[in-house]
Amino acid sequence: MTVPALSLRNVSRRFGALQAVRDVSFDVMPGERRAVLGPNGAGKTTLFNTICGDFPPSAGSISLFGRDIASASAHERTRLGIGRTYQTSLLFNGLTVLDNLFIAVRGLMPNRFSFLRPRRDDTAMAKARTLADRFGLAPLVAEKVVNLSHGQRRQLEIGMALAGDPKLLMLDEPAAGLSPGDRPGLLAMLHALPRSVTLILIEHDMDIALPAADIVTVMKDGEVVVEAPPDRIEDNPIVQAIYLGSGLAGGGH
Repeated sequence: MTVPALSLRNVSRRFGALQAVRDVSFDVMPGERRAVLGPNGAGKTTLFNTICGDFPPSAGSISLFGRDIASASAHERTRLGIGRTYQTSLLFNGLTVLDNLFIAVRGLMPNRFSFLRPRRDDTAMAKARTLADRFGLAPLVAEKVVNLSHGQRRQLEIGMALAGDPKLLMLDEPAAGLSPGDRPGLLAMLHALPRSVTLILIEHDMDIALPAADIVTVMKDGEVVVEAPPDRIEDNPIVQAIYLGSGLAGGGH
């Protein structure tokens, strides 16, 4: 049998008296695209951060391709194959697009703490240029990040998340703040990701989440309440009850 790319068993996360995530269990298979949805306070981002290692689970197990990572640090999980973006941009605004991509690539290499200027044949710089080409950023490599549009910043963030050739890519609300004109480009970029990369995204924009996903997990009050293919989500009575008939337009944590 195929080993899941990610396996969660009874994962919980408590902050003092607050139970932010409660007994979450699911498997994400290699190459799968999964969207995690839910209203404000559902526990989506807390679960995301627990998977990525920003803080450990209070209970339960997390396995990446069969390897227990529940006690691994965020940096160790990155080196084991998890790439991610954040809801809040962590780009270096004063540096160029190419500089940001270079830092992302270099940060995963053994010589990442070297202060030497990269040579013309530097492998990290070459990979940074390849990522720029792949994500339509080649014309912007010399542009400072502060001058980019919101959509271009999202492209750059995803490019940086893929710098380490992750096996599991986790995107935290990639469509947040995008204009309607930028959203088709984001969706095309998600569809273009190779199936060698497993994808999990938190998203409240259903025009992005449903077309991008093979399976949808809906959370409420820290628990998984629905797991179904995209075409069965909007008509699900539990989902409709959660959103009080207002559609799936919830974001948050």
